[in-house]
Amino acid sequence: MKIRVIKTARHDLDAIYDYWAERCGPEIARSLIYSITGLFPLIAEYPDVGRICPRISAGVRVFLASKYLIYYRKERGVVKILHILHGARDQASAFKNN
Repeated sequence: MKIRVIKTARHDLDAIYDYWAERCGPEIARSLIYSITGLFPLIAEYPDVGRICPRISAGVRVFLASKYLIYYRKERGVVKILHILHGARDQASAFKNN
């Protein structure tokens, strides 16, 4: 399957980078982003690997990436990356706000 990172997830990745670049420097931030996005091919190859999240939205799955959660949905030969959120956040509220 192909991966499509939608606008909300791109925004999440930018926010994650900015947060860590400010606190630890761009090298650490870049490394974290690569570790998260490096999981996208695995999700594309095995789209059922994530846990189903019916409380978030129908058809949404989540996959753990260290302290971050990658939310995605399978759609006709494409895996859409919907959000990447820190695990400490209120996940349902974060989904509703976007």
